[in-house]
Amino acid sequence: MWDRSVPRYPDTLPHRTIQLTLAVLDPSRVARALWLPALAVVMLPLLAVAIPPLHDYPFHLARAEAIAALFDQVNHATIYRLGSILLPNEAMDAVMLALTAVMTPLLAGRVFLGLVQGLLLGGTVALHYALHRRVSPWPLLAGFFLYNWIFTYGFTNYLFGVAVMLWAVAGWVALAGAGWALRLALGTVAAVVLLFCHLMAFGLFAVVLGGLALHDAMAARRGGARDMAMRLLLPAVPVAVALLVFVALSPAATEARQPLAYHGWWGWKPLMAWRPLLGTWPALDLVTLGPVALVVAVLLARRRLALAPAMPVPLVLLVMAFAVMPYELFGSLYGDARLPVAVLLVAIASVDLRRVAPRAVLAGSLLLALVLAGRCAAIAQDWRRMEPVLARHMAAFAALPPGAVLWSATAAPYPRLAYRNDGELALWRPPLKHVASLAGVGRDVFVVATWVDPNKQPINLPAEHAAAKRLQGNNPFETATAADLAAAVAAIRQLGSTAPAFLLLSYPGRMAGALPAGLSPVAEGPDFLLLRID
Repeated sequence: MWDRSVPRYPDTLPHRTIQLTLAVLDPSRVARALWLPALAVVMLPLLAVAIPPLHDYPFHLARAEAIAALFDQVNHATIYRLGSILLPNEAMDAVMLALTAVMTPLLAGRVFLGLVQGLLLGGTVALHYALHRRVSPWPLLAGFFLYNWIFTYGFTNYLFGVAVMLWAVAGWVALAGAGWALRLALGTVAAVVLLFCHLMAFGLFAVVLGGLALHDAMAARRGGARDMAMRLLLPAVPVAVALLVFVALSPAATEARQPLAYHGWWGWKPLMAWRPLLGTWPALDLVTLGPVALVVAVLLARRRLALAPAMPVPLVLLVMAFAVMPYELFGSLYGDARLPVAVLLVAIASVDLRRVAPRAVLAGSLLLALVLAGRCAAIAQDWRRMEPVLARHMAAFAALPPGAVLWSATAAPYPRLAYRNDGELALWRPPLKHVASLAGVGRDVFVVATWVDPNKQPINLPAEHAAAKRLQGNNPFETATAADLAAAVAAIRQLGSTAPAFLLLSYPGRMAGALPAGLSPVAEGPDFLLLRID
């Protein structure tokens, strides 16, 4: 680590200047000075637009709107019914309910996303401090990786859970000398909260605590088998209590019976080891993450990075968890793709600088702070370029009457994390797979594709809408040809619903053939048609 001792000099002007210079160069002061600016620049993209262009975000927002309607926080009705709140996927729904009591769902959504990003950055800093017991600019590197593919996918419950996990592990480490009772109390509360934030975040917490326990047990070998056993069993208590609560109270416990599935492509795991850490703009990643990689490589080559002694085992276990994690887990996709972000943040927190001159720390910190500001400003500008697409959709949805039913279809393929070319990458700018759910924000419209699962979300559909949900599912109909669209419309008509029915067709220019009869255009844009089903 850097030498933090400050020599004493006589109280003269030149010597006071030297003292001031040394104080300015103190790395801990540099870190404290950079914390708030780093947090501010990370928020720039969220301040730039009304609706962040995230893949799953529209149906998260629509579900929050429906819950707000059930609690009379918005001035329209909803067809949904309140379900169980004891589900391991509750973070955004719970926090948004508190936020929508004092602000609109659109604003509350951005505030929640800001909480996710701020808590992830702050949790990395907190865990670093708990492990190294000193303030350092190093953990602010996490800011470069907050706008990643997992965030772009809109896996907000999971990321909120990762943030809580970082803070919980920091508290667990910080209380190592405070006695077992306080540690168990904190660990149990954290484990239960994490389980209901997101099941995978709870699993990460269990893995890290297990790794720390293994390290402690190995360090206590001379204390005998009993001491080792106590250190191993200590973190097992919070994990076991949380699991008992889950099995006893949550209807989602039945999801554990669903089969696990691995991705069929051999290159999936190697690709997922790094791509989820990046953003949707490869050139920006190259320009802004390149300097970060160069700085880290130089520090590694010169042996200027030190790993916290307690963290090798937890990090190895996290990497092993990624290696064995299936692609589909408990009915959710991209299980393995989510882990690298959490592993990276824990790794950043586990490392610190050593034997680095204060002037080098100051220069490097200022340089990387400028690069981070440039990265976040560029992302904000990119989001602003995409904002008109979502704004046109929102303007079109305003034409839907109360009580309408909105179906969705797309003539383009679904966006893929494993994109292969620029054309497939363009489907992310912005992603429109779930854009139809925005029709349910601010109005009483039943968007059939809005993601509602009684074992994952706290709202349910009434029985009269079950047939529509079975037909649509959670995704748009794939209608590459006019015949595909005609078949989907025919199936909708067979349901015999009397409510006004509409269909959002995304990327109509990609569909082969003319529109089928019986569809009347209501609104259109460069990348959609809003059609009434006559």
